[in-house]
Amino acid sequence: MSIFQRSHLKSTEVLREAQEDMFHRLFRQSYPPLDWIQVEISSFCDGECIYCPHTEYRRNWESRILPMELYLKIVPAFKKTELVHLQGWGEPFTHPDFSDFLRLAKEAGCTVGTTTNGTLIDSEKIRELVDKGLDIICFSLAGIDEKNDEIRKGTQIRKVLKSIEEIHRIKNSCSVDNPRVHMAYMLLRSGLDDVDKIPAFAKDAGVSQTVVSSLFLPVNPAMEKESVLAADDEEYRELMDRFREIRNDAERRGTEISFNIVSHFAEKSICPENVGRALVVGSDGCVSPCVMGQIPVEGDNEFYFKGDRRTIETLSFGNICDETINTVWNKKEYKSFVRELSRGNTEHICRYCPKCFTSDLQSVDSSYLGLPIDLVRV
Repeated sequence: MSIFQRSHLKSTEVLREAQEDMFHRLFRQSYPPLDWIQVEISSFCDGECIYCPHTEYRRNWESRILPMELYLKIVPAFKKTELVHLQGWGEPFTHPDFSDFLRLAKEAGCTVGTTTNGTLIDSEKIRELVDKGLDIICFSLAGIDEKNDEIRKGTQIRKVLKSIEEIHRIKNSCSVDNPRVHMAYMLLRSGLDDVDKIPAFAKDAGVSQTVVSSLFLPVNPAMEKESVLAADDEEYRELMDRFREIRNDAERRGTEISFNIVSHFAEKSICPENVGRALVVGSDGCVSPCVMGQIPVEGDNEFYFKGDRRTIETLSFGNICDETINTVWNKKEYKSFVRELSRGNTEHICRYCPKCFTSDLQSVDSSYLGLPIDLVRV
């Protein structure tokens, strides 16, 4: 590109930004039409999963719940939002107002989902969720047997399976289809031997959709080794072929499986998150493009990728304590961020994010009802 072309492009962008500023001053911005809003209603968690930042950084972890008065400030945005997902970096059922949050989102006309470790729900809670119309409940697992309990310490796979069975029983007794049962499966290198068994496990458990993810955020060197599922590029391609066969096996069994795998051998790609039509509200009210930008840790949040220790910085464009969702969404700096990210420019806070190294299989399989992969983790 010539100097003249670069100058012309810069002038065009300056003019467009000036026009946007003038439009914002003249007209009050309406709430944006969004595919989803993810609301972290709680960052408390009763689990101690070995791979989670909550466990590694427990001393600096900020455990908090979203106050009802802040949640009510988000509700006006629900009118133009397809899905509200009540979950972030904590266990959502630690929040005492979960049922009221669900009710308000349903009254706004949204599809509502949540992701849970399953420890805090019983028959009474399940019946309440069915009665209030929860659409999706996703259970987090990291194994198909008691190995799960060793990895996701504080949780029990038997409890999860019992809860799923109870959900189906209550749904049948009420003659309703929802909530649909999904599974978020964390695949570590030490668990590769079990991955072929997931389709049969999901079918037997009554799980309609499963997202199998590798570890995006290794919090120490040991977890980095667990995040690398192949030794080299050739082995990685063989692994992708294996995953395709597993996907086909699941389809034959009448269940769906998607894979969201970080490739340590791929070139950096465009971020797979839907930052142009979705956002995240943290339990402190901060508004961010995705949950990676607001991990509730006081101080630096470090992780490991390709042998290097890196830091995730906080990324927020405003807070609903002070501003409305539409005001934050229409900020010039937020729009500029989304525009640059869509062009593949990650030379900012996102430059080291492992999500920019997802496999080709991800682009084919990231159809978890249109949800971001982060929605299916706890």
